[in-house]
Amino acid sequence: MTLLNQSQVEQLKEITTHLRQVRQQKSICIEEIAARTLIRAGVLQALEEERFEELPEPIFVQGFIRRYGDALGLDGNALSHTLISNVVCQDSKNAHNNSGNKSNTYIPLVVTYILLLLAASAGLLYTLNPPQITSESPTPEVNSQQSMVSNK
Repeated sequence: MTLLNQSQVEQLKEITTHLRQVRQQKSICIEEIAARTLIRAGVLQALEEERFEELPEPIFVQGFIRRYGDALGLDGNALSHTLISNVVCQDSKNAHNNSGNKSNTYIPLVVTYILLLLAASAGLLYTLNPPQITSESPTPEVNSQQSMVSNK
């Protein structure tokens, strides 16, 4: 999983602890939850045991929490929303901070396509209309030399 800040980790710990407690109160085993949610039992165990480094990206964890909560009869959507809203807010702040650094070197892809189109058009124009070589009469010096050769 990508690194989460301390508040996000604490939020995830609270959610997973609550899910584990509800599951244990209802005497449901992890394998049964895995079968209901179609989430691997290893992932569910990693969630419950707070081994977050073994989990995929936060957006996937949100889905796991939602399905896990729903399988236990809880409002999985609300549970997952509390986690992801915290993660999304943090990610948007990071993206905003990084966008200021890249703005000076950013070249829109459209400019590249326009330049490529112009180069292709120029090449096609040159291929279809090659420069014409004019066949003018030879220079006067050549004519005079030819006439001297023919007079001899």
